[in-house]
Amino acid sequence: MDHTDVKTLFDANIDNSSLSIKQQSVLKASLILFAEKGYENTSTQDIAKLAGCAEGTVFKHFKTKDALLKAVLDPFVNDILPQVIVDFLKDLSGQPEEHFAVLLRYAVRDRIKYIMENRQEMRIFIQEIVKNPSMLEGLTSRLVLVIETSVNQVFSCYQARGELVDWDAMRIIRTISGVLLGYLIPNIVMSSKPLDVDETTNEIVEFLLQGLVPAEARDEAETR
Repeated sequence: MDHTDVKTLFDANIDNSSLSIKQQSVLKASLILFAEKGYENTSTQDIAKLAGCAEGTVFKHFKTKDALLKAVLDPFVNDILPQVIVDFLKDLSGQPEEHFAVLLRYAVRDRIKYIMENRQEMRIFIQEIVKNPSMLEGLTSRLVLVIETSVNQVFSCYQARGELVDWDAMRIIRTISGVLLGYLIPNIVMSSKPLDVDETTNEIVEFLLQGLVPAEARDEAETR
């Protein structure tokens, strides 16, 4: 499945906002520079230069650099990441009813690829999550209904066949997301080296299957 990149989604979100052209230019420039140089290494002078305006204009509209960061992150939490997640869940719910392990591998690999392809932009969001975990909680609470509606039926099918533990959908999603982020956050935040997508997928899936597949189903698979 093709996925729209984060920057394109951000630009479209800003273009469709009620912000002035100057404000839009400042936010777009901020995303580019925060992604390339990091928040701490980006000055408001850098932002103003890329946005084609005076530094005073940046402060006029956003008051402080922290306020500017918040203005960049708000579309991520309120619009962009929810859209990315909803689109992915629709794709996931439309997958053929193969064994749960096959679906899990597809989902994990797909999300790793997407995050790696957008790692610079995602780094901005993830660094803030580390500082302020409530941001992730807020995003999750916004998506509870969507997640449960999208994947409940899919999960129920695997649970009925004994391939998936009898947990509610959100508990399963939190488990998968927690392990995935545990692998990716150190790589995204502390390293610029390419990630071996297949190797990482194999490690994550192998670990998750130990917890998400009932013991009797694992024993049966091993005896085949």
